[in-house]
Amino acid sequence: MLKQGIRMLLTAMLVSVLLTSAGCGKNNTGNNAEGLSAKSYKNDGYLGMTNAHPQLPGHHVVTNYSRDNVTMTQAIQNLRGVAGSTVTFNGADAYVTIKRKAGMLAREVPTMEQQAATVLRFNYPRYTIHVTSIK
Repeated sequence: MLKQGIRMLLTAMLVSVLLTSAGCGKNNTGNNAEGLSAKSYKNDGYLGMTNAHPQLPGHHVVTNYSRDNVTMTQAIQNLRGVAGSTVTFNGADAYVTIKRKAGMLAREVPTMEQQAATVLRFNYPRYTIHVTSIK
């Protein structure tokens, strides 16, 4: 009776060990039994978070002249008196030429240029902004 009890206990322990270890192993595809694999990130200390939102303005990955040209034009397009604009770069200098709307008074031009310069200097501190306007 005692031998049979020990044998049943050992069998039960063996079955429980086999059942618990069945889902823990890896198969031949490198994934675990559920088909999941570990995600690896580059060793930057942020677990990949530095590249999580690369399209945010001011992010060092997306600051190039063509992207800045488009976003600078968009930043000032809704200012009063702005009909259009062009941006050219020379190193850290950004030269912005604003095309004024028809019928704009001469006394309003400096205010419009100053507003555009303020918006651009705030949003693009890496550039020295130069603003002029044409009819």
